[in-house]
Amino acid sequence: MTDVRPFRGVRFDPATVGSWGDVLGPPYDIITEEEAAALRGSHPNQITQIESASGEAGTAAAAALFDSWRESGVLLQDETPSYYLAEHGFQHNGQSHTRTSLYGAVRLTPWDSGEVLPHEWTMPGPRKERSRLRGTVGADVSPLMALLPDRSGTLATLIAQALESDPLVSGTDYAGETHTLRVIADPGPAEAIGSALASDTVYMADGHHRYEAALADRDARAAEAGASWSGDEPDNFVLMGLIVASDPGLLLGGTHRVVHVPLPNDIASRLAERFMVSDLGVGDGPSALNTLLGGMTSVRDDGPTIGAIGIGGGQLLLSGEAARSAMPGSVPASWSTLDAALLQYVVLEPLFGIDEAARARGDAVTYTHDAELARRLVANGSASAAFFLNPPSLEEIFASADAGDRMPQKSTYFMPKLPTGLVLHSFR
Repeated sequence: MTDVRPFRGVRFDPATVGSWGDVLGPPYDIITEEEAAALRGSHPNQITQIESASGEAGTAAAAALFDSWRESGVLLQDETPSYYLAEHGFQHNGQSHTRTSLYGAVRLTPWDSGEVLPHEWTMPGPRKERSRLRGTVGADVSPLMALLPDRSGTLATLIAQALESDPLVSGTDYAGETHTLRVIADPGPAEAIGSALASDTVYMADGHHRYEAALADRDARAAEAGASWSGDEPDNFVLMGLIVASDPGLLLGGTHRVVHVPLPNDIASRLAERFMVSDLGVGDGPSALNTLLGGMTSVRDDGPTIGAIGIGGGQLLLSGEAARSAMPGSVPASWSTLDAALLQYVVLEPLFGIDEAARARGDAVTYTHDAELARRLVANGSASAAFFLNPPSLEEIFASADAGDRMPQKSTYFMPKLPTGLVLHSFR
């Protein structure tokens, strides 16, 4: 049973901060330091001042700032434990989308307990920094993103009913995206939502590092408290934005690979041994890239489909089932058919020599969600080649997590990320 509880949210007071959208920001891991610095200077109460803090001195300063904002009324804490409902409006590929997230406090449990399921591996460095920030500030600043299958449709119905209530606050953030926040505090709707959540499974979408960091922080505090630790302290829960799988604004994008090592002399012939290679012959500009990406989408149901540029000067479409026979038997069956797995274990590792150690160094292959950026890096000589991937389906993500397996890093990208600053979860 999944334990997702209402909580006493800490929120920016619009009457104090002015334009509410101006204090919202992105999670720490999707912006550069230059972008973070610009945001920190854009408003005296910009949440990035806390969210992007690192190191002992930085997190101590963030904790002092958090406390001062609470004392001065910049941040207010709700009296009644509540769920929070957020609508996020954004543009993608020229179309308008709205995604709805339900914010709750989810009990922290080890991955192997089966209550919250991961689908990707993590690295120790980010875990350490996020654990330090959480423990020092005494709050979850940015929400984790998680998915709920909601196969009965019960939760989607309850969310639709809650959306009929009046919004608490609305605003437009630094990126021009819109946000509207509602509070679900009435016992009847809150209890119905809690019951629906308890019968579902939580699948992590984004925030694996922060979940493990929160778990480590919780364990440290429990050890300090000893026998007095009840298990129901706020530290035992982590802030999540939960999204039902049927939400029309839930978009999953591909994470593309940019290769920075020299091309093997025989790369074209070796690719032809593994894939059906189609040279689209459409040049190397932005319109050619759009043709390639469109071709990838149109044939993806017929087997693996990977786009490539920088090899032989053309736009290549790698497809067909023959590549599966080259997949190592050690790869878990639950995700062995993913395009990301085929690219790694059938192309990058055996043909380019980009093994796990090379990936860890970070100089042989880099990752981007921006296909046009990848194209430009190849065009200007900063990279030797780029490979473009379709995203996995939600069912493939659920199946991998249910099997206890984890996909390769950078297999998924849910867009856009949940904003930071809509509501915070304090332990103090």
